[in-house]
Amino acid sequence: MGSWDTEIAARADREPAVCAAFASLTASVTEDLGPDRVVDTLSSECSRLLPIDSTEVFLPGLKLQRPPAVAEEGPALESFETGKDIAVHDLSAEVSRWPGYVARMAGQGFAAVSALPLRAMDETVGSIAFLSAETVVLSVEDHRLGRALADVATLCLLQQRELRHYRTLSEQLQKALDSRVVIEQAKGMLAERAGIDLGTAFHRMRSFARGSNKKLADVARGVVEGTLDTRKLLRPRNR
Repeated sequence: MGSWDTEIAARADREPAVCAAFASLTASVTEDLGPDRVVDTLSSECSRLLPIDSTEVFLPGLKLQRPPAVAEEGPALESFETGKDIAVHDLSAEVSRWPGYVARMAGQGFAAVSALPLRAMDETVGSIAFLSAETVVLSVEDHRLGRALADVATLCLLQQRELRHYRTLSEQLQKALDSRVVIEQAKGMLAERAGIDLGTAFHRMRSFARGSNKKLADVARGVVEGTLDTRKLLRPRNR
């Protein structure tokens, strides 16, 4: 079998695993598993599919509660800041560029690194670094696969962020609507109980809320649930 046939066979062998990797990443959105799961899946799938020994993910753009891969220097940070791919086949040659990072990597047994930005459209949320114990760089095919996995992961992270935003907004709107309903109910109860109009009932509640340092919605809820002594609230001096 020639080298071309061998390469084709290798691609075919890896194809099911690649498909499974993309499925795992997209599942983080459809199953609402959270950003940490996206990062963990990206790291594990890249380590499984690419000829590397480890990965580091740097995600300052999402402000996740995860320790960053680098704090002050290194290819992952530089890739994030520039939005460009960075490939270093021999880290020992970059001591003057990233002294602390090179020392840390050497201490962990790594000799080469390739860093890719986690970028979609005009936004870069972080980067991923592929670490190797040998002084090598990724092949064109492996780089493309790493890039594709990183792109899908980035889209998943951004989609999750949008979903969290709209979920929070929906909850806030629902809470505001619920408060409005309770206030209207309380106004009607007070108006009927005291023989006053709805506007006066509202002003009495608002005055009482301010005077007692309470939220208007909480005062209204107390009226509706019967936990608030409305005699104090209805006194004319609370206008």
